[in-house]
Amino acid sequence: MRLTKRPRPTAAGVVVALAAVELGAFPLGRPSMLGLQGFSGTSAVLLAAALLGCAVHLWTRPASAAWSGATAIFLGLLSYPLANLGGFLIGMLLALLGGSLALAWQPVQDDAPPAPAGG
Repeated sequence: MRLTKRPRPTAAGVVVALAAVELGAFPLGRPSMLGLQGFSGTSAVLLAAALLGCAVHLWTRPASAAWSGATAIFLGLLSYPLANLGGFLIGMLLALLGGSLALAWQPVQDDAPPAPAGG
């Protein structure tokens, strides 16, 4: 069985998007209470939006997956002290996993030799 590389880091994008959903689900469960949640709720929503932006960037600009992956890892680590222990550790771990997958992903390279230049 021959394994082929995917043209986009799909798994990394999905895992980072899941981290964003998990981090944002708790504070946005009751939007009327967001003001009472204070800094933790607001930072969780902002981190979730930034992680969702990283996921979209992974899907639309796969050539710069390393940048998005490093940013997702940074945001995941930042979510631990700022957003309810990183979304009760689940969101943080998902962000770290997705960022690691994005850093490990390599773009598809054509194995065929280049065409001769000339006639």
